[in-house]
Amino acid sequence: MAAFLSDEWFALVRDVGSSLPPRTGVDASLQCVVAGAPAGKVQFVVRVVDGRIGEIASGKSESVDCTLQCSYAEACALVQGTVDREVSYMRGDLKIDGNYVVYLLRLQPLFESAEFAAAGQSLRERTQF
Repeated sequence: MAAFLSDEWFALVRDVGSSLPPRTGVDASLQCVVAGAPAGKVQFVVRVVDGRIGEIASGKSESVDCTLQCSYAEACALVQGTVDREVSYMRGDLKIDGNYVVYLLRLQPLFESAEFAAAGQSLRERTQF
């Protein structure tokens, strides 16, 4: 079991996400900021290339499409699938700076796929929240 938001968890996300089937043009670069994690504020970058996780790494990048910010509790709920990403955004629990269309619309074919749902389930089963 990989602890949520640990380097081991990032490697797990990369392994699970890189095995998704390709979706041409489903590309995005996201800076994620999670406040209130057990280790404090966690920042990481996710790059999606053709519908697959091409990179996920701890740290900060200025070259991203948008920045996602939320609390640790909200990040857990999003990954566990107990809250919908659009609902989280509309409630103001997930804040998006930059090109929000990338996260809410461009990645939609990925988020709505059966393969993404299966990958998410696999990830949840191997994550310690």
